[in-house]
Amino acid sequence: MGTVVTYSRKAHGEQSLSANFRVREFACKDGSDKILVDTDLVALLQKIRDHFGAAVTINSAYRTPAHNKAVGGATGSQHVKGTAADIVVAGAAPLEVAQYAEYLMPENGGIGVYQSFTHVDVRSIHSRWDNRSGREVVVSGWPGYVPPAAPADGRYNTVDECPDWARETVQKLIDKKYLDGDGQSLDLSHDMVRLLVIQDRAGCYRE
Repeated sequence: MGTVVTYSRKAHGEQSLSANFRVREFACKDGSDKILVDTDLVALLQKIRDHFGAAVTINSAYRTPAHNKAVGGATGSQHVKGTAADIVVAGAAPLEVAQYAEYLMPENGGIGVYQSFTHVDVRSIHSRWDNRSGREVVVSGWPGYVPPAAPADGRYNTVDECPDWARETVQKLIDKKYLDGDGQSLDLSHDMVRLLVIQDRAGCYRE
């Protein structure tokens, strides 16, 4: 479960939250200084950015209660909690973005498809809806994304091709200085890298 962190637009606006996102991108559109951002939301958006390899524009993320009311947001909106973002991915249709988000969050989170953007949030429960007609319709999910098939020899070559658990393990090993390199391009066909991932899964690096 992620942590909701409080930031100041003035003090932290240019601070990087991940490879492609800064604090100011999550700021409320009313110009207020306080910004709430869930760490799981940042991680989700970065995965979407990495997958599509294109710019992700955040139309709306954190909202103050007053601004949420002013724009007609739902009572108890995830935006007010700092756990939601309305996004546009360059070159990708809102439905396509929703389908990939569904792959990333099959059991939880909120995913809504609109005419010009996709809503994603990291709530603990599962919620899906379609608003492309201008009227919200509850749906069961957004199937359609098919992950790349495993190579014939069973060996994934890059972190981007491997399962989420392996990608997260490699990043953890990099953070702990057991591995050097970029978590997105590290060669998983290298025997030592594969051994470290297996050892970590077995609990060899627990603190």
